[in-house]
Amino acid sequence: MENGKPRTRRNVRIRQAIIKSAIEIIHHEGVAELSIRRIADAIDYSPASIYEYYANKEDILGEVCAEGFSKLTATLTEYPPESDPRVAARECGVQYVRFALANPDYFLLMFSKVGKQLSRNTEESHQDQLLRSPAFNVIHTHIQALVDAGFFEVTPSYGVFQIALSGWQMVHGIAMLSLTMQRNGPVDYSVIRLTLDAWQRGFSRAAEER
Repeated sequence: MENGKPRTRRNVRIRQAIIKSAIEIIHHEGVAELSIRRIADAIDYSPASIYEYYANKEDILGEVCAEGFSKLTATLTEYPPESDPRVAARECGVQYVRFALANPDYFLLMFSKVGKQLSRNTEESHQDQLLRSPAFNVIHTHIQALVDAGFFEVTPSYGVFQIALSGWQMVHGIAMLSLTMQRNGPVDYSVIRLTLDAWQRGFSRAAEER
């Protein structure tokens, strides 16, 4: 067992180097430039050596996407602690857009690939699939906090999950437009914050009473 530990650590390091290289290639050159040979050249390995760890490029892309969602989840909490759950939820949304704009090809790959995977899984409900996503659960937790604090009103037909889904759709839509149709325009985070504040007001108790 002891003799196997250095080998295991070496295997982990090589896998990490492969994925790190793939992410860097995608980030700087785009998904189209990614290949086994390109990765091998970047880490000074032979293509045959890469195949010892991953069966093909698709396997590497799958792990790249998993790493991307892990980074996205971490990014959603990277802002100063906020005592006001409304501000915390808004800043979570801002971080979502920031991640997309900082990692455009990476972000687009993550969602194109996961979309294909979800469409193939017909045995699990859409809600159950999303609730297994750590990134979505960060958003869901913020919405639950807003409900618990009395800021948001829920109904039997439109609860925490539905509000969280609409919030995700809002920030994802902003991110995707910023990466595609509006990619040459300026990104004004003050406007994004105003947009998210307006979205929140739509679910407030005051709005319900009106």
